[in-house]
Amino acid sequence: MVRCLRLFAALTVAVAFAFSLAQDLDAPQGGIVQIPLATTPGSLNPILPSELASAIINWTMFSPLTAVNPWTNEVEPYLAESYDANDDLTVWTFYLHQGVTWHDGEPFTAEDVKFTFDAIRDPETAATTAPDFARVTDVEVVDDHTVRVTLSASDGFFADRLSLGGNEIIPKHVLEGFDSLYDAVDFISRNPIGTGPFKMRNAQPGSFYELVANEDFFRGRPFLDGLTFRVVPDGNTRVTQLLTRQLDWVDLEAPQLPSVRNNANIEVTTFDSLGYQLFAWNLLNPLFQDVRVRIAMTHAVDRRSMAQTVSPNLGNVDDVYIPAGVEWVERPDVEYREYDPELALQILSEVGWAQNSDGLLEKDGETFSFYILVDRGDVQREQMGLILQQYFTDIGMDVEYVLAERGGRWLDETRARTFDTRLAAFPLPNLDWAQRLYTCSGPFNSQSYCNEEVDRLFGEVLSTIDRQEQSRALTEVGYVLYDDPPNMVLLWRDRMTAHSADVGNIPPNNIKDSMPFSYLLYRR
Repeated sequence: MVRCLRLFAALTVAVAFAFSLAQDLDAPQGGIVQIPLATTPGSLNPILPSELASAIINWTMFSPLTAVNPWTNEVEPYLAESYDANDDLTVWTFYLHQGVTWHDGEPFTAEDVKFTFDAIRDPETAATTAPDFARVTDVEVVDDHTVRVTLSASDGFFADRLSLGGNEIIPKHVLEGFDSLYDAVDFISRNPIGTGPFKMRNAQPGSFYELVANEDFFRGRPFLDGLTFRVVPDGNTRVTQLLTRQLDWVDLEAPQLPSVRNNANIEVTTFDSLGYQLFAWNLLNPLFQDVRVRIAMTHAVDRRSMAQTVSPNLGNVDDVYIPAGVEWVERPDVEYREYDPELALQILSEVGWAQNSDGLLEKDGETFSFYILVDRGDVQREQMGLILQQYFTDIGMDVEYVLAERGGRWLDETRARTFDTRLAAFPLPNLDWAQRLYTCSGPFNSQSYCNEEVDRLFGEVLSTIDRQEQSRALTEVGYVLYDDPPNMVLLWRDRMTAHSADVGNIPPNNIKDSMPFSYLLYRR
């Protein structure tokens, strides 16, 4: 399934929302679905810095202006009923749904959108998505249900970007009285107020969160009576709890498939994630700043063999950073970096690294020492980290394997950019994510990658909605990233979820990206 950039037929024509035919719109009402979170959500205010657990639960309680439909993978209006842009893509106008209310019954208006966007732009908020608003010069309330956003330069992806999380609208009437959004402690931790399909009933941080259906949800009452999110850090425990019906829907890793494959009470959904597992260098670390070192380390790993070990017949390995499934972008004609440890050592010797009498790589009296930071609970990455450690050790590197809680050290070092190397997954729900990941100021560029040519080319991509021009620039981005790799692609992965067989309307998508449409889930 292709996730593609939205192409307007005519930007002066508003875009109408349409349901996917894949959705059962005549479903029974009632019941609760239980979903795991790997960590306690860091914030129940969606625009504050957060992590995966926050994104999952917040998307059920707060509404974005636009959302990616998890059945079609197309961007659609959501809290906005429609939107348009001027010819040079510098003025975007959003026409909001009328009759929308917050969970406390207060009316939603354009003032809430302005309040949210201004808060994201405020440096004191430290919003993860602040770079997405770097070109915004003005947010104007035209009337109660119309908002106009003016940009300093063309941005063909502005509406798309609002769909990717962290830009959900928050209530002005609840939060404007605080000097800082961080002062709204009760809102952040236990009692958020949104416009989404579910609202908080009982929050027990570290344990569970009980949500109930929003009877007044503007897209119609959810089919379910509620959702329960349970904090379950370990991936294998999540599968065990699915088998014992303590959970109803889990993201699944390949090593876990045999335990659920032949269970009549569980269904497995497989889909192209258009995202990849990666090994990221911290490019603030002098060890990895020479591109030859990064290329040598890539040759030191048999990625194809590793992929078959951790994800047999699910996904592929490549050295290109744009998904092959995005067919309208021409693939760069580059050669895959094969496993060749002798070539790796030869390249490293050119940089000055040589094996000492103990077999360790050494340069100027210092050994090549670093650690790999792995987030506990992702079974596939836990395996990959150990395999990578062995490959790098085999060529004389001194490598420590550090397994850390995702909501603890792993996330802390990712945000602070203090890790040596780390394992992670990068999604590409649309190609604006590549801009978020690889431009110098990209909000998710935790590896501190910066290449002026990449920034220039992404500027060309954003300045047009012409698909051919975007494709040309993105292909050039691919060549630059190949020559100057920001990280090592370990696996373009097919993904799986497993769910109780009596739960319907499960999208062919991961849990997080499905949550804006959680109101369509039902129990048979």
